[in-house]
Amino acid sequence: MCIFRGCLKRIFRHKDHKEMMLAGLYLSSIAIFLLLGIVAGLMGYETICWIKLGISLFSSVLLYAYLKSGRIQVYVILLILVVEIDSAYVMLSQDFGDFVMIYPFFIIFGFFFFFGLRVAVWMTVIHLLYWLGISVYGHISFPEDPTFQVISLTNIIVSSIIATVFAYFYHISTELTYEELEQANRQKGILLKEIHHRIKNNLNKISSMIGLQILSLKDENEAGTVEVLRKSKLRIEAMAMVHDTLYKNENLEKVRFEKYIKNLSQLVNQTYGKNLPVEVRSDDIFLPLEVMMKIGLIVNELLTNSIKYSSPDGEEEPRILIILTKEKNNCILTYHQKSNQTVEIGSLEKGNTLGMKLIRLTVQEMDGEMDVSNDRGLKFVICFSC
Repeated sequence: MCIFRGCLKRIFRHKDHKEMMLAGLYLSSIAIFLLLGIVAGLMGYETICWIKLGISLFSSVLLYAYLKSGRIQVYVILLILVVEIDSAYVMLSQDFGDFVMIYPFFIIFGFFFFFGLRVAVWMTVIHLLYWLGISVYGHISFPEDPTFQVISLTNIIVSSIIATVFAYFYHISTELTYEELEQANRQKGILLKEIHHRIKNNLNKISSMIGLQILSLKDENEAGTVEVLRKSKLRIEAMAMVHDTLYKNENLEKVRFEKYIKNLSQLVNQTYGKNLPVEVRSDDIFLPLEVMMKIGLIVNELLTNSIKYSSPDGEEEPRILIILTKEKNNCILTYHQKSNQTVEIGSLEKGNTLGMKLIRLTVQEMDGEMDVSNDRGLKFVICFSC
């Protein structure tokens, strides 16, 4: 059951209109056959009852197989065959005959929705010939049945032609327009990927130039300058990493928090030649580019400070825990540096270092709130809208 639910979620999350439509048709068909089986049973049509319940069960098996394989056209044809055969049987058995006469018209729309124009036209011709044969057989076998009278058959033929013409123009106007929009979206997606790729490359070039500048500074008196450049290099690389993540993702608008922060923590550790343990937890949260850039800047500054001032001689290295949770429209970012060290909170919050200034300004830009405390180590809690 979990696999079944997971496959349905995948289809509706993917938002392919044909996949969603077919899954919806199967679900509605299962419900309709089940309901008809119950109604037939209550009305005393025992054979029809068991047939409908059996078809409902068989349709459920087909739906499960479709969700596992994803082969749209195969399972469209199978569903159509189930409905066609059942409708013909019920009509010829003269049970619920008037009700099933609407099925042929709906099926025509299915051809033009799921298949290309040429295939849809051929399938419609075969479909109408099939029902014409059923109708002629019914007229000969049940001449007194009003369903198979000449006037009824004429109405069916005229209605089928109208439905076919309408479905044809639906395909021309809607499906082709949808295909054009999909092609335009694909082109925009490629363009956006290229933009993110170029921005990342440009930022990496700036980072490389700063790296070369750092290598050229060998004088011990220039250690402060080296540290400033190293921090600037990290900030640029943190921004470049966001664009790189978007470039590699199918989703060009949002970045997965956990993956990005893990990559960022590895980058900071490598820059300082450390291996500080960092644990990241989140509920598979994706954030927009602008928000993730700001989060990356904040976490980069906090990680840099944790690594830079960690592990004085004789003390155990701290562990970093980064958590992001979402409550309605708000996100809560927790950065916990677990250690035995005690930090003066007042002086930290009022600190005039560039890193703390950047953190405070970024939180203000996000219309967020920040709380700093000592809880078995330094703890930052930032709440913001997301």
